[in-house]
Amino acid sequence: MAEIGIQPLAHEHLDRAAALLADRHARHREAEPLLPDVTDFRTQLDRDLEHEQAAGLGAWRADELVAYLIGRVEPDALLGDERAIVDFAGCAAATGQGEAVRDLYAALAARWVAAGATRHLALIPASDEELVDPWLRLAFGVQFVWAVRETAALKPVEADVEVRPGTPEDLELTARLDRGLYEHQAGSPSFSGLTIPSDKEFLADWSDLWDDPEVYTHFVAERDGQPVGHAVLYRRPSGDLRVPEQNIDLSHAVTLPAARRSGVSTALTGHILTWAHEHGFRSMTTDWRSVNLLSSRNWPRLGFRPTYYRLYRAIP
Repeated sequence: MAEIGIQPLAHEHLDRAAALLADRHARHREAEPLLPDVTDFRTQLDRDLEHEQAAGLGAWRADELVAYLIGRVEPDALLGDERAIVDFAGCAAATGQGEAVRDLYAALAARWVAAGATRHLALIPASDEELVDPWLRLAFGVQFVWAVRETAALKPVEADVEVRPGTPEDLELTARLDRGLYEHQAGSPSFSGLTIPSDKEFLADWSDLWDDPEVYTHFVAERDGQPVGHAVLYRRPSGDLRVPEQNIDLSHAVTLPAARRSGVSTALTGHILTWAHEHGFRSMTTDWRSVNLLSSRNWPRLGFRPTYYRLYRAIP
């Protein structure tokens, strides 16, 4: 087999790279038909390369582009440092050529580490085992999961839970629920490392949730008249390889600790899936940390199917 040659991904190479991405996405949609029906893959690559500090490399074998990798270094506002990221369209390989991804990463990672970015992330289709495998053998692990499921008109769940629209009067509740999520993910086995904001900061972050009902929709779950959880739906812009048309995103959902494992999440999720279905949304997306044991067990149980993994590696 001919040796792999690594070269910068130049403008004249992008059509061939787009063809590799189109093949990857076609396989992905065979595994998950709810994914968006994208036709312009060149625009996806151009978008990734337009980012500041973005760079792309191609792997060549006998004058044929068999794989490519596009990544960038960017500030991480949450942790206050810089990270390197391969976005949704940033990696593809021809069938049987996944090993070339390791050569591409070796070349780009040297630049990232030299630039001070020692935390690396790659967003890779969850169903593409041939593409996931080289990243796992580069010492990456699954850190984050994106998922999707159909909306549906569901029967109400018998859990003594009433679901109502949220209002600005729920600001303190929403801030308290978000604090609970931060605290949960700060513990074992997540160890998020994130600084937990002050109560004032939580209140400020959520204060505009109800300002634009065309963007966010808030629901509160109550039991015996007392709030026990909430869910926030977000009309996330489409146009990438992840978000389908006619989709709404479950962007935040928390149950109070004392009410967990009592049917609150099941009842609340059933309610919002029905609401979304009745309002013309075909699918619902969500995401979770794979090390959050509650989330990583709850959302698949409720029908959400992984679409992408965020694979992660920290360089010592």
